[in-house]
Amino acid sequence: MVDKKALVLARQAARRQPRITFYSPLSSLVLNYLKNVTPRFSISDEVSRIVESELARRYPELVSAARRSLRLS
Repeated sequence: MVDKKALVLARQAARRQPRITFYSPLSSLVLNYLKNVTPRFSISDEVSRIVESELARRYPELVSAARRSLRLS
């Protein structure tokens, strides 16, 4: 069950600051390597796809509610 009040607060925070940051030298190395050898490679697009896919796998109900929430407002 998704807490609707918490979802609204999270949506507001996401709209104020849609960027996330994490520390990972390994991820940085791999993604920068791919950027250097792949034309038009976008680190941001790749990380978004990976993270969103994994979040949907781990938390399908929450991701579904989040998608609906972002579309409605």
